[in-house]
Parts: sequence; C-alpha cells; structure tokens
Amino acid sequence: MNIMKTVHHTIIITIALLLFIFILNQHAFAIGEFSIGLNAGLTHDPNHLEPAITQWNTQAKTTASDVDQISTPYSFVWGINVRYQFNYFLFRIGAHFTSPYSVRGEADSTRVKISTYQFGLPATVGLILPLKQRAYFFLGAGLTYNYAYLEIKQTNPDFKVRYADSIPGFHYIMGAEAPLTSKITLSVEWMHQEGRSIPIKDEVSGTDKRTISVKGDFLLFGVNYYIGM
Repeated sequence: MNIMKTVHHTIIITIALLLFIFILNQHAFAIGEFSIGLNAGLTHDPNHLEPAITQWNTQAKTTASDVDQISTPYSFVWGINVRYQFNYFLFRIGAHFTSPYSVRGEADSTRVKISTYQFGLPATVGLILPLKQRAYFFLGAGLTYNYAYLEIKQTNPDFKVRYADSIPGFHYIMGAEAPLTSKITLSVEWMHQEGRSIPIKDEVSGTDKRTISVKGDFLLFGVNYYIGM
C-alpha cells in the first residue's frame, strides 16, 4: 500500500471521527446515553479463502495418493465499540479483528499453510426499538474501513505469495440488548459486511495479482457499560 493511499484512508477515518464528534455535540441537548462495549463471536471464512482452498484440494486429490484436505475455517472475532444513543437513534464506531487459528493441508510430501487476518473499523447509524429501560432491539447500517492480509505458503515445491491492503466497504447490523445491572447490559448481534479490493500485487514476486473479498457474516456477543452524562 503506497503512501498516497495511506494518507487518503487516514483522511477518511479522521473525517468520520470528526463527523461523529460533531453529531454528538449537536445533539448534546437531547436525552442520550453513552456506552462502551466489548464483543466476541464467530465468523466463517474471513477474507473469502474458499476458492483458493477448493482449488488446492481439487488439485491435490488428482495428483497425490495421501491427501489431508484444507477445511474452510471458522474464526473467533474480538472487538470493541463506542456508542451514543438518544431517543430512537444510535451512532456507533467500532473495531474488530479476526484471524483463523490454523489453515493447513498436506498432499504426500507437499504441505501448504494459509495465514490470514482481517481488521475492520465500522461506523454505524441505526434505529432503536426500546422495550424497557436499556432493553432494545436495534438495526443499523454504515461504512467500514477494512485491512486484510493473506499469505499462502507451500513446501515441496516451494511457493509463497502474500497480499495485503485496505478495503473500503459497508455493513448492516441487527441485534438485541438487555440489562444485567443498572449500568451494564448484555447484547447479541448479527453483522453482514461487503467489500472487495482492487487487484493487489503479490508482495513476494511483485507480479501476480489477486483481489480479496471481505464479504462475510459475524455473530457477536457483547458486554456494554453505560457512562452517565
């Protein structure tokens, strides 16, 4: 990722944060609540590895006698978010990270390992359906800044490619929240995100190109702490 692209994305993130602060300031007169939340959950096939996995498995089965196929991975997700809500509206900025633990395969003496991770910064605007104090259904949508990394390494024969870049995208969410104490709530939410990179040049050879898709679904469970205003 070149310097101009880094500057461009830094400007976008800065503008989004300033807009978020401006919205909070404009609605400071409204009855609202401010909260910080921690999330953990699960996603399937981060960075859309399935096509590469299917291709390797198919080739391995036709050329090798002893094959340990690669499984399309599930991956834990960890995240944090900051939220302001007033009346029936919410504004939220979050961050999440996911990386599958082990994505490996073997065909006779050939071994392959796929290393990948995804980092996202979603900014969400949403609607709240209150049931009682701090018990809600909510839904929303917004933009996402993603950074994705993918490395495929094979031995015998030796082969290695590596791709990494930032990927703009969007997302939508729906979920529910219920009080545990007067200031602490538990939440569950589903988030779907979309996004695809431009062709990214391989950092090892500098010749091959590949696109990375961050399309996926996340199931997240959270603990939220409300701060008095």
